[in-house]
Amino acid sequence: MAALRPTQIIDYGEADAEHVAIGRRLGETLGVHWTLIDGALSRIPTAFRQAGALLDDVARGESLAGKAEAILHDWRSASPGPSFYYARDDDGLETGFRGALATEVLEGGHWTNVAIGQEGLGRVTLEQMRAWDPEVIVTQNPIFARAAQVNPAWRARPGGGRRRILLAPDTPFGWLDRPPSVNRLLGCAWLASPDDRAMSLTLLSRSLYGMAPTEIERPRWMA
Repeated sequence: MAALRPTQIIDYGEADAEHVAIGRRLGETLGVHWTLIDGALSRIPTAFRQAGALLDDVARGESLAGKAEAILHDWRSASPGPSFYYARDDDGLETGFRGALATEVLEGGHWTNVAIGQEGLGRVTLEQMRAWDPEVIVTQNPIFARAAQVNPAWRARPGGGRRRILLAPDTPFGWLDRPPSVNRLLGCAWLASPDDRAMSLTLLSRSLYGMAPTEIERPRWMA
């Protein structure tokens, strides 16, 4: 980092006391002004404004902040959704427990996380998932989604019926987490209006990533 001779360092993520202290030490060591922008989902509009000011592009920061505020407002007002289990990793047995950062987009959109009993991320068994009996399995992992699609242990519900699988996009970044950054606005926008084919996801993706509409994936239900 020192060899790059930065004039400032902008950090984005958890703004707890530990990360603040680490950043200050780093800035003092390099002799460079260091700023930590709070990465909380609810503070994304503020993050855009703060980044715009730091990068001398206040207009773009304000434009993105306005879009983020509108998306978060609609997301918080979304209709209640199904109960879900969030499957991570290739085997689907790592999950985010209720209240975890990894499931914040889904829970904030009024979907019900069935994974309880721990905090944050953790490993569970297939039997535990079946006992929770979610209506929907949500994943960003296409390897797991293809495997679960044809596996009755994941699809068959104990009381009868078939459990649905929702594959959320993970390129260029995940819509739900990985990383837990502004990419999550796409997940929020979809949850606010999942059936709206004309929604502004393509324009939002272009604003965030510079991608053309034809390059944008959308969440899809596995048959």
